[in-house]
Amino acid sequence: MKLTLQNQYLAGAVELMQKIPLTGYESIARTRFVKMFKSPIKILEKSQKSLLEEYVARDENGNPVIVAGDQYRITDMGQFQVATNKLLNEKVEIDQPTYTDHQSDIQRILMNCSVELSGDDAIIYDALCNALDVDFEEEQ
Repeated sequence: MKLTLQNQYLAGAVELMQKIPLTGYESIARTRFVKMFKSPIKILEKSQKSLLEEYVARDENGNPVIVAGDQYRITDMGQFQVATNKLLNEKVEIDQPTYTDHQSDIQRILMNCSVELSGDDAIIYDALCNALDVDFEEEQ
């Protein structure tokens, strides 16, 4: 299966899919779908850590400066935010072999989703439906 999704939706897509109550074969299809996100999420996390390492202020010993709780002091917040936004808006192509009808199974799960969605979940749902070409006009 192949899909393209912005980095900002990766973790949320996994969480959203796990909220949908499924049983049997549909649950297996979802599990396989969610596993496809494991590597792209790890890559995103490493990239975010690299950005933080690049922009974090350091003390005289080279340690990151922590200002409040677990918040780091950033040397150039404007540039850090620009770089972070660029990373999160970047589209990742997920292309992994699964099984012949996997995409249509996931499309059907999304079409029949009975979970009430709002806020970020609704935005992520829309992004997933677009990435998988879910056609709500088509009867399944």
